Amino acid sequence: MDNERVLFIVVGIVITIAVGQLLMRSGRRYLAGSVPAERAAAGPAANLVAVLFHLLTLGIIALISVWDVGSTAETRFLVQFGVLLVVLAGIYSVALLQINRRREDALVADFEGHSDVGVPTPENGLQIRPADPTVDGPVVRPRGETRLG
Repeated sequence: MDNERVLFIVVGIVITIAVGQLLMRSGRRYLAGSVPAERAAAGPAANLVAVLFHLLTLGIIALISVWDVGSTAETRFLVQFGVLLVVLAGIYSVALLQINRRREDALVADFEGHSDVGVPTPENGLQIRPADPTVDGPVVRPRGETRLG
């Protein structure tokens, strides 16, 4: 194995680990900040996405490292490195989409889990009662009157 190929693999692995750690940490914070009830699941979800990112990117590094382009070693390294960065950006965007989808699912589940959503609460003495079917038109009662029926 020539030195340029080893250099490409080492640089690719270092970049992959750095970006993967960034994805894992920021993804965990992003998910934990969305819904308080989902904080326990934020870490494992971010870890799963980060592992997928690492595996995909390391596989791409292995495939690109055997790709023989360019006439000189420097040209080959730069082309391979450029392709790696473009592919890394694509995989990173897919990982961010997965984290965002997880966050949206957690927000929807949290919203649907609230049973009191849409139920008005009495404020400043305002009481909301069902309309009396025996009376036509709106019923206005003075404050404090409690007529049931």
